[in-house]
Amino acid sequence: MRRRRLRGRAPRGLLALALVVLVLTPTSVGIAETQAVPGEPPAEKVLILSLPRLRWVDVAEQRPPVLTGFLAESAVASLSVRTISTLTSPGDAYATIGAGNRARVVEELAGLAFSPDDRYGDEVVADVFARRCACAVDGAAVVHLGTGPTVEANRRLRYGAEPGALATALAGAGRTTAVVANADPGFAFDFGSEGEELHREAALAVSDPAGRVPAGTVSRELLTTDPSAPFGLRTDPRATVEAFTGAWDSADVVLLELGDLERADRYAALGTSAAADRAQATALARADEVLGDILAGVDLERHLVVLVAATEPRALPVELAVAAVAGPGFEPGLATSGTTRRPGYVTLPDLAPTVLAALGVDAPTAMNGAPVAAVGGPRPGPSLFQQLAGDNDRAVFRNRVTGPVTVAFIALQVATYGLAALALRRRRPGLRRLATILALTVLAVPSVAFLSGLARYAALGPAGYGIAVFAAALALAAVAGVAGRAVTGRAAIAGDRAWMMAALLLAGLLLAVLLVDIAAGGPLQIDTVIGYSPIVAGRFAGYGNLAFGLVAMAAIVVGTGAWGWSGRDGRRAALSPGDDQEERTSGTGRTVAVAALFAVTVLAIGLPSLGLDVGGVLSAVPAFLVTLLVLRGKTVGWRRVVAIAVATVTVMSAFAVVDVLRPPASRTHLGRFLALV
Repeated sequence: MRRRRLRGRAPRGLLALALVVLVLTPTSVGIAETQAVPGEPPAEKVLILSLPRLRWVDVAEQRPPVLTGFLAESAVASLSVRTISTLTSPGDAYATIGAGNRARVVEELAGLAFSPDDRYGDEVVADVFARRCACAVDGAAVVHLGTGPTVEANRRLRYGAEPGALATALAGAGRTTAVVANADPGFAFDFGSEGEELHREAALAVSDPAGRVPAGTVSRELLTTDPSAPFGLRTDPRATVEAFTGAWDSADVVLLELGDLERADRYAALGTSAAADRAQATALARADEVLGDILAGVDLERHLVVLVAATEPRALPVELAVAAVAGPGFEPGLATSGTTRRPGYVTLPDLAPTVLAALGVDAPTAMNGAPVAAVGGPRPGPSLFQQLAGDNDRAVFRNRVTGPVTVAFIALQVATYGLAALALRRRRPGLRRLATILALTVLAVPSVAFLSGLARYAALGPAGYGIAVFAAALALAAVAGVAGRAVTGRAAIAGDRAWMMAALLLAGLLLAVLLVDIAAGGPLQIDTVIGYSPIVAGRFAGYGNLAFGLVAMAAIVVGTGAWGWSGRDGRRAALSPGDDQEERTSGTGRTVAVAALFAVTVLAIGLPSLGLDVGGVLSAVPAFLVTLLVLRGKTVGWRRVVAIAVATVTVMSAFAVVDVLRPPASRTHLGRFLALV
């Protein structure tokens, strides 16, 4: 009687889990919609402030007064600087900003920006430029000699990036750009000399596809000598402010790079760590002074300011950088974008659409970034800076431990499978019990790995974290074993169904964790070893590939396990007419419960506001339908195969329609593509 009651509860338990996720789903949808509203109304001008290599920990520890005051009025976020390569060079970063899409440069040409009347070797730059691009300088104040090869290089890639797309879109709307930047490590009197190193990559962000920037300067007149500064050079504050003032008066979008931070970072490799830290702190303090003079001429009621650290320090592991937006439509707090759909994170390709949206200019289709938006939250200050610095540390730590933990997990699985094969061959109860415990531990690891996102696990260190994950998984497996015995009410001996119940409970826990987590916005998906990394920047929201595989697997295990447990042990006993009716009713109830579980899982996987995984829907729907047919004792003939294919396409189409009906800035890449068709 007790087992009958337990079996009857299984379908009800599945329905309860489905209802919980459905109740939580509207909250998640609301969050996603709020994230995607760009700043309004349009601004009159846009200033892009580039503070190279700046990290949130630098802001939190040094607290430069002008920068801190500006950030207090901004929507702030951690910036993923990932482009095409694992390491982002200044050239790649600025070209990506200018393209609104991940772009790559020809590195040896990336810094070759000049005034047209400069000399390049024995020639005038204007003549070299005209020969290389087969076009005239056309009144440009700055020209870049490497844009042509960069455009061609990106045409051969599959990202669809068009360097210069930002400037082209602005020009089409009657808007102009300017650049004031020079991060050279030394004076260049003969620009064409062998070994000369120039760093004027910032021009790539606001130049047109030919390499022309209408206003501004990248000349050495922005620099002054200083024996105490890296390479003996630093930014001349007066010259920089004067150059900016002229550019700000004549252009609609101005990019200003404070190059001392770049020089300090490059100089770090030539001295001690103490000298590098001092140089960086001094460079930031000087940049802050210039920033004060610059912002004095900016009105945040009418002008948008986008502050960005386009690259991370070269001497450190790949990290997140600093981003902030202030001006019309941006309240202080956190920022996000339709790309990340997660508060506190934006990407480099988002910056160009943000500039265009602020000026009321449509973004071209070649841009796959989305406008940055303010989503509220705490006012930026020391505590938030520390939080963002901690998020970066967590992301760096996650990337550091993912490899070792993954290898250890695979090794555990291989050992478990080998031991299981040996136990089946020798039929020793001790071996079978050990193999079962290890198998349950393997099944518990994903839940523990995701749930570790609730703790400050980076404090454990790599070795400590790995030990903690596997120890917790072993403990969870033991608890599941005890719970399995309690549910079945039978002794835990080798081959007993209590172990199967333990496995079912662990699969149920994993399914519950993944469904409830994604309904709550996916906080356990980011910066966990089985989740994804904002530094790698493959995904910021929804389910990653591993999470999709796990949630689909767990749904099938839980659905089939609950079906079997709530049935009659799979036996076809002789039944009276009344029993046959009861069996049919029970089968219908189980079908409804399992179908509801599968439906909720599909929603969790495919909804743009939840799992955001269209490819997962393509796999999950056929798998779930075939499972239901098998459970009902149906054969899968060609007619049912066609029906399953039609159902899969229908479900995917429904998700696509939902995506297209959302506000443009909220759409996924699929929704944006379909809206253009």
